[in-house]
Amino acid sequence: MTALRDDQLPDGTLLLRSNLLESQGFPHAFSTAIGPDGRDFDLSRPGHSPLETPADRLDLDITRFTRAVLPEGTLNSPRQVHGIDIVDACEADDTEADAAWTADPARIAAIRTADCVPILLACPQRNEVVAVHAGWRGLVADVPGAAIRMLVSRGSNPESMVAAIGPAIGVEVFEIGPEVAIEFKRAGLSDALRSGSPRPHGDLHMAAVQRLRAGGLPATGIDGEPACTASSPRFFSHRRDHGRTGRHLAAIAPRTVAGSDPTDLRTCVR
Repeated sequence: MTALRDDQLPDGTLLLRSNLLESQGFPHAFSTAIGPDGRDFDLSRPGHSPLETPADRLDLDITRFTRAVLPEGTLNSPRQVHGIDIVDACEADDTEADAAWTADPARIAAIRTADCVPILLACPQRNEVVAVHAGWRGLVADVPGAAIRMLVSRGSNPESMVAAIGPAIGVEVFEIGPEVAIEFKRAGLSDALRSGSPRPHGDLHMAAVQRLRAGGLPATGIDGEPACTASSPRFFSHRRDHGRTGRHLAAIAPRTVAGSDPTDLRTCVR
């Protein structure tokens, strides 16, 4: 597992990329809080920004991010509810779910985070991808496993899958209540708990790795060392900023098929 790589665009916008996903040819990116000329790069859903970022600027910056992932692609993300439902990306914008799937090389599956774990999952074998939003509730319920099982049901082998884990709140900062610690233990995530005073801490990155490994991914198929959103000004953090913060996007698209026209958007794949 290696750290995600900084990729600063000509206008100063800072993105993160996975060498593993890149080596397999999957267009993708994780956004940060750093936008053009160093200003905030809030990618909240238009009309739902805790920072009250104007809708026109949100639209502009979401377009900027989309073009940095796939110049002619269409980005879609679900309304996240801390569950395990997975939606076809072409229907995501109007659907409550916590993972978006696509096999369309012209479509970008995306999710939003501001402390929760973003996971970009890809199957080189079938050229399908899933963007996964995993907070502690989603990790306890095993939304990463749900995404893996969905790909397996479509003919994929988890041993051939690759995944990148993006920035999330770190174990040193993520203090949890005893009731949450009990949920971790019941879900088989005891190794993702750390003792602390006065309360225990949860290691969301470790929990994400455990879920991916339990789903069948090899250790060599997982990228992205821990990067704490709450401890760095490079990222937005819901906990650090007491809810008044922006949102990151994590996005991935299938590889462009040789000879295909990426501007020819296909209908939803069933």
